[in-house]
Amino acid sequence: MQSYLKTRPVWVQLLLFIGMAFGVFLTLYLILGSILAQITGISLMQLATVDWSQPNPELLTMMRGMLLIQFLGLFVIPSLLFAYFSDPQPMEYIGLRQKGSSYYWLLGVASLLLAIPLVQYTGELNRQIHFGEGMQQWMQSMEDSAAEQIKFMLGRNNLSDLLINIIFIAAFAGIGEELFFRGVLQRLFIKATRNPWLGILISAAVFSAFHFQFFGFIPRFLLGIVLGCIYWYSGSLWPAMAAHFLYDAALITLAYFYPQMIEQDELPFLGDAGLIVGALVSAAIVLLLVWLMKKKSNVTYADVYRDDDMDNKQKFTFED
Repeated sequence: MQSYLKTRPVWVQLLLFIGMAFGVFLTLYLILGSILAQITGISLMQLATVDWSQPNPELLTMMRGMLLIQFLGLFVIPSLLFAYFSDPQPMEYIGLRQKGSSYYWLLGVASLLLAIPLVQYTGELNRQIHFGEGMQQWMQSMEDSAAEQIKFMLGRNNLSDLLINIIFIAAFAGIGEELFFRGVLQRLFIKATRNPWLGILISAAVFSAFHFQFFGFIPRFLLGIVLGCIYWYSGSLWPAMAAHFLYDAALITLAYFYPQMIEQDELPFLGDAGLIVGALVSAAIVLLLVWLMKKKSNVTYADVYRDDDMDNKQKFTFED
């Protein structure tokens, strides 16, 4: 018999959640990763030195399997387990409480899709920031490695691979990352700061840093803020999941029809001048949509966290 985790200090909850995520991921990584290695003939150690430029069906299977392991072991299972131990209504706790108003679905999806020019432009600005020779080389190596993997995953230009990529990249990210970063971490950061906007900013920064693509930190940070606003103002994680999924799916589909996007990392239909104008228009529209969500929202800190400081005498038991 023990109290729900949400009654514990926030720093304790954060440590427990991080430990839970690491433990579950490591367990699945060792077990399922070994099975994948047997199936594909590629060991886990070989992934660090693999030649991404060569077409290799076994390597593609291995990569998709690793995405599945990350989706389940790092994002979904730990988030749901933490919610179960945190609240007597775990789905409500983690944000899967209701489908949410269609108003937020529409504005949420629109705000993320219309942010694409802004994301592209801020990405260009981000790449011009220098951090010193040694740090720059390390960041560039991380960026190059990520780019090679993306090219490998998206380089097979046929319809079946497009659909599989939408599932393994867009759907897994839209569901898993939102459960982890918004459903759990944002909830904890808002509680820790008692400030929704500060909690959204912190979780967006963690979300961006997690990807270890530092030349894309700023645009991904902005996307994290928009996703955090969608979740907070709607009161439901579903619209944020839908927006995240459709954003990634749109980029994957664009790369399918315009393969040069994979190599050049830029939108095919905007030049330099058009990108600046597009970014300004994009920023204005996204701010307007977020403001409209805020204006209609009736979500308050007091309502969301009203039961988190309940008497620790409330208990739950484990039954055989």
